[in-house]
This record gives sequence, C-alpha cells and structure tokens, in this order.
Amino acid sequence: MLKELIHKISKPQEQSLKLQSMRAAFWSILGKGGSHIVRMAGSLILTRILFPEAFGLMATATTILTMIQLFADTGVRTVIIQNPRGAEPEFLHTAYIISIGRGALLFSIVTLLAWPMASLYDQPDLKGLLLIIGLSPLLLGFENPALALHIKHFRVEKQVAFELGTQILGLLTSIILAFVMRSVYALAIGTSVSALYRVIASYMVHQHRPRFCWDKTIAREIFHFGKFIFINTMITWAATNVDVLMIGKFLDMENLGFYSLGRNFGLLVSILVYKIVSQSYLPAVSSVAEDLPRVMRIFKRTQAFFLALAIPASMMLALFADDIIRLLYDPRYQAASVVFFWIACAGIFQVSGHVSGYTFIAMGKPVYETIAMGAGLILVMIFVPLGSVYGGLSGASVGMFAALISIVIVESILLIRGLNFTPLEVLRPWAQALIVSASISGIFLLLRPWLINPKLYNLPLVFVIGVISLLISAGYYRLSEGPYPFRDFREKT
Repeated sequence: MLKELIHKISKPQEQSLKLQSMRAAFWSILGKGGSHIVRMAGSLILTRILFPEAFGLMATATTILTMIQLFADTGVRTVIIQNPRGAEPEFLHTAYIISIGRGALLFSIVTLLAWPMASLYDQPDLKGLLLIIGLSPLLLGFENPALALHIKHFRVEKQVAFELGTQILGLLTSIILAFVMRSVYALAIGTSVSALYRVIASYMVHQHRPRFCWDKTIAREIFHFGKFIFINTMITWAATNVDVLMIGKFLDMENLGFYSLGRNFGLLVSILVYKIVSQSYLPAVSSVAEDLPRVMRIFKRTQAFFLALAIPASMMLALFADDIIRLLYDPRYQAASVVFFWIACAGIFQVSGHVSGYTFIAMGKPVYETIAMGAGLILVMIFVPLGSVYGGLSGASVGMFAALISIVIVESILLIRGLNFTPLEVLRPWAQALIVSASISGIFLLLRPWLINPKLYNLPLVFVIGVISLLISAGYYRLSEGPYPFRDFREKT
C-alpha cells in the first residue's frame, strides 16, 4: 500500500485532479523545505562573516526593490497558469516581450530612486546596493516564460529542481563574495548573480524557446487580467512587508537586522504553505471554479490538512524561539527571538489566509483579497509605528501580529459575503487554530517548570512538547475530518 501511495505521488496522475493536487503539494513541500534549509544554512554562515547592520541595509534595499517591482506587476506567471490558452506558443511569446519590457522599466525606476532613498534613510551605502540589485529584474525579464507551465500542468518536481539548484548556486556565490569582500555589497552582487543563474537555468529545464512575436489580442488579455493581479499583489506586498521599511525608519538598522532575522524564522511555516497552495491548490480550484460545492469541499480539506501540520510546527517555533536563536546565533542576535515568537504565532492564521486568498483568485474574484489586504495595510501602518515608538522591537512585533490576524478576519467575512461560503466551513479553521494552539500552549506552561534545562537548550522539553503537539493536532484532525479525510463518495476524483 505504501509503495502504491509513493507511486501515485511521485508519478504524474493525469486522470485524477485530487492526485495531481496531492502530488504537487508533496513536491512543493520537498522544494520549500529544501529552500528553507539552504536559506538557514546561508544565514548561519553569512551572519558569522558580516555584521548585523549589513542585514538591515540589505533588507531595506530588497524591500524597496520588491515594492518597485509590484508597481509594474503584469501578473504574467499567474495569467499563464489561469488562462486556458496559457500554454500556446503565441501566448508565451507575447508574455515574454511583456516581461522584458517590465524588467527594463524596473531597472530604470530603481536607478532613478537610488539616490533619494539613500538620502531618506541617511544611508549612503543604500544607493550602491539598490543600483546593484536593480540589475536582477532586468535580467529576470529574459527568463523563460514557459516555467509557469510546470505549475499549470502539475509538474512541480521540475520547478523544485530549478528553484533549489539556482538558490544553492546563488548562496555559494554570496558566501564566497562575503568572505572575500567582507562587505554588504557581497550580498547585493550575489542577488544579481543569482538572477543570472535563474535565466540560464530556465532554458535548460524547459524546451520552449520564446521569440519576439506580438499578438494584440493576447496582450490585451494579459493586461486585463494583470491589472487586477497588479493591484492585489501590490497591496498584499505592502500589507506584509511595509513593516520592514517603517522599522528601519522608526528604530535603526541594527534593530531592523534583528527584526529581519526573527521575521524570516517566524515566517518559515507560512511561506512553505503559501508555496504549496500556489502550486497545488490554485490550479486545482481554477479547474473547477464553476462548481461551488466542490470548491467548498476542496477548501475544507485543504484548510484542515494544512492547519493540522502547521499549528504544531508554528507553535514549536514560537514557544522555543529564544532557544533556537540562542543555539544557532551568537548573543548579538538574541533580540531577534521576540520577533520570531510573534510572527510565528501569526503564521498559524496566515496559513488559513493563504488558502482563502487563493480561493478568491482561483474563482476570478481577486478584488476580495485586495479588500482584505487593504484593510491589513491600514492597520500595519497604524500598529507597527505605534508599537515601535512605545514598545521598541517588541511593540513593533505585536503590532504586526495584530495586523496579520485582522487580514484573515476580513478574508473570512468576504468568503461568506462574497463567495457564498457557509459560515460553518469558514469558521472551522478558526476553531481548529484556536483550540489546538491553546491546548499546546497550556501543556507547555504546565510542563515547563518540570522539564526546563537551559544547559541542554531545553531539549527534553522540546521533545516532549513536540510529541504532544503532534498528538493533539492529529487527534483534533481525526475527530473533525473522520477516518477517511480525502475520500469523497460523491466524486471519483
């Protein structure tokens, strides 16, 4: 039976939407898990070579670049996945030209803004960093647009190999440069070189060769869909990333370095689920978007399954944030643990939000996700500055936690009011998240006085709480979903 399951997951299953989605999720987990390991290894090495302020400067430069990128987001990748004509050569050729034009535009904007942004933050090095990393969108404009077909056709294993391979090459380049240069510029150069690796590799993993052919009808389709994705993506990014820009301004670059480190750890589970949902749930729901009862069944299963895995993982990260930072980094970075805790707690609810957000997009209603993110953006811009002023790094973290929870609340309301989901299906994930996380927290507080051992980095407590967390989550999942959670007697697939 195990051999049969492995075969179904590892080999394409064209006849089954359910197995295609499970297979895509399986490979996404492997890919994103591997990506996290590579990123963590890079962080451990680079933090020992460079200084905390370097990571604050780089986080600011990267955030500014991402912000500028979103102002010219054409949604090319998403429209190739979503559009029935996305795999046609003419569609890909037109998308290629649009991507190149976007890359050139982004490079020009970054170049123009490098000096003003450096003056705003009073950081001369920021100018040079922006000029260097500004090359990356220019290069990525030439990336093979057919890469998106790997997701469209549920061939995620090829995308995973591509992502991991280029990430490892980019990390090795950054480490070598950092060791030689001992400068934050090594990180910027590594970023642009990584983009070059991606472009080269994109033509090695897919046989399609784009040409400079332009179809006006297809271009209109791309831009029409892209304008909604542009607004949604821009506001989504701002709601979840503007905190970095504000902390760099309201506190200082050293605190931003701590915040970025803790934030990256806290988002581990959330980002992993986000990647899986985009590569398995989005194409699955897009293919049955007209069948609301079936969409609701897929939604229910997906929410319950991912929360069952994410809640114990996120709670372990949150409860032992201080020990993890103490184990992996030198004492200079211990302040990052408080950020780690609050962002990891918020990540539990973000998992539910990712599924809700992609439900809106898959059903052709991205405006609802835009509304939710817009509300979150307003609250981030209120809570994070107030928290920074009155509570420093801890206050900023709590403010971001509150804003992220608010986004998921608005998404839940819009699922009911906008997509006609039943309140029961929307409230199920909230009940699962609150009951399971509260139970794990209670057990932790009860056992902590008896098993705490700082000399061993609390490993006895980690082991016991880890086992209990999995049992609690699995028990709740079994009670709520039954013995056969993926079996649907009303459909063969």
